[in-house]
Amino acid sequence: MAKDPRIDRLRKVPLFDTCNEKQLEFIASRVDEVDVSAGRVLTEQGRSGGEFFIILSGDADVKRGGKTVATLGAGDYFGEIALLDNGARTATVAATTALRCLVLSPRQFQDVLYQDPAIAVNMLH
Repeated sequence: MAKDPRIDRLRKVPLFDTCNEKQLEFIASRVDEVDVSAGRVLTEQGRSGGEFFIILSGDADVKRGGKTVATLGAGDYFGEIALLDNGARTATVAATTALRCLVLSPRQFQDVLYQDPAIAVNMLH
């Protein structure tokens, strides 16, 4: 059986870098792969949100206070802070091109932690 390419993407994210192969496989089975059209706002600074995004292809601008502070591309990720605390977004992120992303919702993340509490322990180290 071919290895799920999402596992390698997850392994490169510091939030998951202490997870073992089985844990990464489980997380990969819970993420959604979505296509996002250019111009779509994925997160808005100051608004609550909990989704975590990993960009597979395409580009997105990160803005704080209306000023572009970074451009994200394939392999980059955002939303990890809100995933952990469901707090206000620290930046606005909008697709500048069509994007393909892996998305993990708070509910999916809680499911992962419920099924394998060791993942939470690994992530806190």
